[in-house]
Amino acid sequence: MRRKITLVTGVVVLLGFLAIAGAATLFFIVQKHLYSPMAAPGPEDVPEVIFEIEPGQPLRVVSRELVSAGLARDARILEWYARYRGYQARLQAGRYQVSPALSPAEVLDRIVAGDAVFEEITVTIPEGWSLDEIGTYLQEVGLFPREEFRRAVVMQDLYRDFDFLAPLQDDTILDGYLFPETYRVFPESTPESLIRRMLTTFSQRVAEDLRREIARQERTLHDVLTLASIVQKESAGPGEMPDVAGVFWHRLQIGMRLESDATVNYVLGTSRRQPTFADTEVEHPYNTYRNAGLPPGPIGNPGMDAIMAAIHPTDTEYLFFLHKPNYEIVLSRTFADHLAAKARYLD
Repeated sequence: MRRKITLVTGVVVLLGFLAIAGAATLFFIVQKHLYSPMAAPGPEDVPEVIFEIEPGQPLRVVSRELVSAGLARDARILEWYARYRGYQARLQAGRYQVSPALSPAEVLDRIVAGDAVFEEITVTIPEGWSLDEIGTYLQEVGLFPREEFRRAVVMQDLYRDFDFLAPLQDDTILDGYLFPETYRVFPESTPESLIRRMLTTFSQRVAEDLRREIARQERTLHDVLTLASIVQKESAGPGEMPDVAGVFWHRLQIGMRLESDATVNYVLGTSRRQPTFADTEVEHPYNTYRNAGLPPGPIGNPGMDAIMAAIHPTDTEYLFFLHKPNYEIVLSRTFADHLAAKARYLD
């Protein structure tokens, strides 16, 4: 009898343990799927997206579309949570500007609260982004398709009133001239209207006095922006940009190829810190490992620090630079010194 009692007690304890473990697992799953942000905030803010709910759209469809938009992890768990909270009849139609840094439960709470966007949407264009990156972002936040933006962001009669664009021929892409900034945009805006706002901001920031200084140096704005776009991509921070610009400017002055990794990444659509030898051999007018001088145009849209560095590069004897793993810059005068620095810090 005592053995049976012991056995029963053991079974009860085991079942209790399994129940507790199951409850803990369920709690963990619910916490992860409902209350954990979809994207953790990093050094830069997580871009917000536009999520739209049509009138009468059922909860099941909304939960699936939230998953598709990267705003929730599991449609079934989100639907179960919404029904538990009585949200199925309280979803409000509208356009919502929400961040993946919110948890799925917080996104759902906003939809139930009707915290929709009725006027403007905030979009932030980071320094250095290319037209393709901007177009992808604008599509992801729900403004307009990437290809529609791509078709609009070339030189045409619509932008001829901006005098600084006068040297550009029709169909020249406007990389370099779209000033990176935070803009508030009406949801019904066209790509052309946003592009005009970015060009207007450019004309205000790169004002006439700076353009006169560029002309005084017997340089073109297009060349300065091209150099600035490379400096933007090659620099680890604003403080070193004049030195990076100085190295590239020194190379240009003596007829040495720029050999910029950033231009290779632009050609290949990659983001390698050190492109391979095969990468540097690719035939393309923007590949500065194979072609002397500046590439035909900017490889992105530089910020003001990079533009000022390109206008006023450091007067230097250095011809090489690299970044340590902690992103501290190391400048070298000779290729031998550069190889030694590479062996010391990177190999």
